[in-house]
Amino acid sequence: MKKFEKPYFIKLLSYPEYNGTLIPFYINSSFPKDFKLRRMFLLYGKSKHSRADHAHKKCSQIIVPLNGSIKVEIKSKFYKKIVNLNIKTKKLLVIPPYNWIKIFFKKNNDSLLTLCNYKYDKKEYISDFEEFKKLIDK
Repeated sequence: MKKFEKPYFIKLLSYPEYNGTLIPFYINSSFPKDFKLRRMFLLYGKSKHSRADHAHKKCSQIIVPLNGSIKVEIKSKFYKKIVNLNIKTKKLLVIPPYNWIKIFFKKNNDSLLTLCNYKYDKKEYISDFEEFKKLIDK
């Protein structure tokens, strides 16, 4: 049986000073308790093209906005939402498995960091939206 979880935000600590702001990440307390970091990657966007456009069967992801404005469309069995991200909000977006996401960048070279709790495995991806709908309806 699949466990369906809604995406959610993690609020980050922030230490602003006159010369800039420090936002620390603590592996054991900044992330969900069951999240074991296995890989990470950077995405640089193009404003006229989307990224992602898939879901995962096993992998949870944490999206960290780095530069610019990022729009994330999320669809799941019980959830449909558009989320706007930027680093100034000091929030990370957690995407559990079985959530279809599509990412849009407002400007060329807007960027994000994605943290994953599962190694790369092409078989673990759901890349066809019709297949995704069948899987979540079972």
